Amino acid sequence: MKRWVGWTLGGALVAAAWAVAAVTPGEHAYEDPFPVAVEVGETGIGRNVAVTVLDMRRAETVRAGSWSAEGNWVVVDLEAEAVESEFGTLLTRATLDIDGRTFSASERPESLLRAALSVGIPRTGSVAFELAEDVDAGRGILRFGLDTDPRLDSVIVLDIDLDALAVESAVDMLPTEWSRR
Repeated sequence: MKRWVGWTLGGALVAAAWAVAAVTPGEHAYEDPFPVAVEVGETGIGRNVAVTVLDMRRAETVRAGSWSAEGNWVVVDLEAEAVESEFGTLLTRATLDIDGRTFSASERPESLLRAALSVGIPRTGSVAFELAEDVDAGRGILRFGLDTDPRLDSVIVLDIDLDALAVESAVDMLPTEWSRR
């Protein structure tokens, strides 16, 4: 066999090994969540949760009943319900990732966060994210789910562009209630 054939075959095998290594999932990929991507107004249906993001707003002040707070806020109005079972169906995962930083929904105002969900009876309400003062632009990802540990579960995912949201001086959160649809 000619020497160039051996070198060519060896180079092809190294390139093939590199390609296999590049497309092989990471060590913990088997437990990643299952993302269900939606747009505003679309319903994302996961394993046991259905979420529809109705609207997104930015505000300098957020009000929920008699509670209010100033800051750098993103308020998300949504509708959520259980799909198969009511056991353990609390909307406990509500995060907003922007530029490598993760913000959890605030627990200060009364909101849809940790609200019990029922099968076939949607609840409407809001969740509010208090962003750091230096976050005023950029793209992000909203994530909603039933568990704070989303491994091996579905997560409703929505892209968000902070630049597209006008900052209002004050925003009222929707009260958490049974949906009227």
